[in-house]
Amino acid sequence: MITFAASMKKILVFFFFLLLFGQCDDVGNPPSTIKPGPGQAEGIASTHSAIGNSPGINAQPGLSQKITGADKKRRKRSKASPNALIVNTAEAGSRNYDSLFISRLNYLRSTGIEPDLNEPVSKEYLFSPISNRQFPSMIALSRESFLRVNFDNDILDYTDRFYTNGIKIDIIAPGFRSNLLSRLMLPYWSSGTNYYGISLVQNMYTPSTTKTGGILYGDRPYAAYLYVGSFKITNDQIHHLRQTSEIDLGVIGSNSYGEWVQRSFHNSVPTNNEPLGWEYQVQNDLVLNYMVTCEKGVVNRKNLELLLFSNGKLGTLYTSFAGGAQFRAGFINPYFANLGIAGKRALHESGLRKMQFFIFIKGAGKLVGYDATLQGGLFNKSSTYTLPAAEISRVVFEASGGVTFSYNGVRVDVEQFMLSPEFQNGWWHKWVHVALTFCL
Repeated sequence: MITFAASMKKILVFFFFLLLFGQCDDVGNPPSTIKPGPGQAEGIASTHSAIGNSPGINAQPGLSQKITGADKKRRKRSKASPNALIVNTAEAGSRNYDSLFISRLNYLRSTGIEPDLNEPVSKEYLFSPISNRQFPSMIALSRESFLRVNFDNDILDYTDRFYTNGIKIDIIAPGFRSNLLSRLMLPYWSSGTNYYGISLVQNMYTPSTTKTGGILYGDRPYAAYLYVGSFKITNDQIHHLRQTSEIDLGVIGSNSYGEWVQRSFHNSVPTNNEPLGWEYQVQNDLVLNYMVTCEKGVVNRKNLELLLFSNGKLGTLYTSFAGGAQFRAGFINPYFANLGIAGKRALHESGLRKMQFFIFIKGAGKLVGYDATLQGGLFNKSSTYTLPAAEISRVVFEASGGVTFSYNGVRVDVEQFMLSPEFQNGWWHKWVHVALTFCL
């Protein structure tokens, strides 16, 4: 009996201490009554393990290390609710993210860079919770504004046929970034500077002569179009690249007022005859086109540069692909330093030349899939006269050369174009292009 009583006593003492240590933790706090939710047990266990192995915190305080007041408060908070550690970890991550975001904003503010948040790489740089490289890929928004007026005409080449007149007005300003169509522009995936703009374009085409009435079969039909374009230019100075994307919306046909413009001009000049045959022009139809151009510098010398370029168009007006090269030499600023012109202050800050004077030569080949000025509109097939697809030249060559002069915020370009026949039995054609650009 004595042995049995002694054994029972030992068992009771064992269960007493087991109960005691089971209800108390290593600092004497009662266990939390909050149970981890589904999927949280593993995270809480690993968090507790990390705390138990942290420097300065021991599973049995008083035996090897001294617990500080801050440690006690932290332990008290953690034992009050096991989920508190997860919340604190999330709060710490949020604070780290906020710190990165603020530091990036401060960096951009100190350098005067405004990120273009239309670009995925800019959003990734600014909002990513991961610390980026010292020089992150980001696309800035240019604060510069320009007005560019382009005029094409063959009158200086003593002809009045085929592509006979063109007017294009471009306005580039940072405010056009908010244009809804700018969201349709092609993104760029490296560093660079974005320029946004809009265009107003009217082009006119006539047969080989405007002095004969009726339909000149086998010749080019009368045609004219008018559209508004929205474009974005990304200039990558580091990689010597420039990417341009543009979407155009307008009309081809009599609603483009091409006939009115040419008749008004001819009637205002006493020596000109009124053009005949506009009543047979390509009929009204939708113009909806998308264009992408890429330019790459392959030779970049102080006074000499060679560029390669490609251009693709898809839509109801043109479907084509072109590729070529441009050579320029003279007193030049680097082609990819800006858009070829800058204000006096920007030139001074960048150390670029205030004055540029150079010659240039361009050459390109083009594959033609569809040309509404020859074949008529894509949807409206009621045009009296158009050329069948079999008579369209599928390969066309274009060459040009000219001279450019710029000083501070003003630039002048004069360029002579030559174009191979665009249709069967057609002729080579030439015209002069003049462009004036102003910094606003």
